[in-house]
Amino acid sequence: MWHDHDNLEDEKEVRRLPLRAMLARIVPLFRPHHRKLAVATVLLLISVAAMLAGPLLIRQVLDTSIPAGDRAGVLWRGIAYASLFALGMAAAYVQVVIVARIGLSIITELRLQLFAHLMQLSMAYFDQNPPGKLMARVESDVERLRALFSDVALALLRNVVLLGGTLAVMIAANARVTLTIIVIMSPVVFSTYFFLKYIRRAFGTIRKLYARISSFLAEYVQGIPILQIFGYTEMAQMDLARRNAHKYSKEVRVFFREYAFWGFFTSFEIIAVMVIIYVGARHLFGVAMTVGTLVMFIEYTRRLFWPLVMFSEQLDFIQRAFASADRVFGILDTPSRTPDDPNAIADIPREWNEITFESVGLTYDGGARALDGMSFSIRRGEKIALVGLSGGGKTSVTSALLRYYEPTDGRIAMDGVDIRQYQQQEWRRRIGLVLQDIHLFPGTLEDNMRVLRDDIPKEALDRALSTVQATTMVERLPQGYDTELSEGGANLSMGERQLLCFARAIVDDPDILILDEATSSVDPVTEQRLQDALDHLLEGRTSIIVAHRLATITKVDRILVLHEGRLAEEGSHQELYQQGGVYRDLFDLQFASHVVE
Repeated sequence: MWHDHDNLEDEKEVRRLPLRAMLARIVPLFRPHHRKLAVATVLLLISVAAMLAGPLLIRQVLDTSIPAGDRAGVLWRGIAYASLFALGMAAAYVQVVIVARIGLSIITELRLQLFAHLMQLSMAYFDQNPPGKLMARVESDVERLRALFSDVALALLRNVVLLGGTLAVMIAANARVTLTIIVIMSPVVFSTYFFLKYIRRAFGTIRKLYARISSFLAEYVQGIPILQIFGYTEMAQMDLARRNAHKYSKEVRVFFREYAFWGFFTSFEIIAVMVIIYVGARHLFGVAMTVGTLVMFIEYTRRLFWPLVMFSEQLDFIQRAFASADRVFGILDTPSRTPDDPNAIADIPREWNEITFESVGLTYDGGARALDGMSFSIRRGEKIALVGLSGGGKTSVTSALLRYYEPTDGRIAMDGVDIRQYQQQEWRRRIGLVLQDIHLFPGTLEDNMRVLRDDIPKEALDRALSTVQATTMVERLPQGYDTELSEGGANLSMGERQLLCFARAIVDDPDILILDEATSSVDPVTEQRLQDALDHLLEGRTSIIVAHRLATITKVDRILVLHEGRLAEEGSHQELYQQGGVYRDLFDLQFASHVVE
């Protein structure tokens, strides 16, 4: 028996579409493959017919050919039996291959649709659904649908046809004996259904314990130096041993009960065979059974048990697969919070004068108001800094400008035109972004600079590297642009990684640059070298710098001090410091011993 041990804790999140609505979403997925499905159905009928014909041939040999001494009849029926077996196996093999390819094709397309749709969703969706958990859940749900389309539905259909054909042949041979066998089989079928529900819950508990042990190991392996310093290694081993013992005791009980049940289940098959032999020997029900008919009933009975048992598990799996489909379709049906207008403008003016925040308000789902009546302007070519305490609204301002979130009040306009009238993709191409957290993708250095796009010429890469004074970095690498980056760019220094992010941000030659404390994670010497690159990077561009270390923004054109989602102060470093307000308090807090001229 196979078990689906997936954790189903998220079942309560499923929308529970009606069966008709669910089938209306699933059936169209198969329409492009209708011809292959027709071929697979014909092959299914051939393989089942071959299986049903085998016992009939055996009955003819035992009841006709052997008593008559017909050696040729025995030989030809033996050849026919072997031929039917080979034909059934061949038909079943080809059918499985066809259905598996159909299932894989559908799931591959569905996975691509999911990924493409996720790329279009706004940040508000990922605030409620962390990407790691979301992708793991999507992958698990899609894999369950693959099993449904490729394996389970096929096995269920095969069992339905096989059971129907087997019972039809048995009833035609002897209806009373067949009904007796069905009565014997009914208790074990019902008990199997309830046992499988129990065993799935039990394996779900074991899976949770396994997940906790895996999490424990991941956390403690990373903290081995701390465990050694504080002498906690023996305690950690005892903790792991306790967890393992708990999982072991649970798992042993479950496996013992599982194997005990299947032993009990097998005994019913033996009982059914004994009843058939007894009925045949005693000529019960007023019918004399020939040896061939007796053997035929035994063969068919043995073939009835497992399909009947598998019904309950297959039907339960299909129910859970529909729940997975609900989640998958739920994601596909989730609209973006920042959709493009159907008439959105693709051609954004290269020449502009001012970007204006006009009483912009922003509220996150289930959270406090992040921006409240935010109004200010950014002139072309100006370098401004956003400062303030954590939660003041700095990141919210840049997120709204990038259209990660739409304002709940007010608007952001470029020369009087609401930026929501422009296509998001084109708008974001006009903005370069460098974050404090460095993220590099798997692949080569060139792949990372292009961000996997092929439409960027090599000259643009050279120009970007030259601008941030990183040409020597590429020359130093063994394969230059073709150098494969380790995970997270581990084969580059921290400074080189940040330079690469600087260069990546300006590959498209953006008008606007947003820097979120882009040098805070490096040492002072590297920071000074990066600062020189930043001076070239910012030259001639409109820049918005989110700053936590105020010493890095004393030379910008204008500083915006944000407090509790509002613009508290605005001006140059000297102007704000002399005002003696929020900015001065923040500055003095960081540089209490520094004498300001």
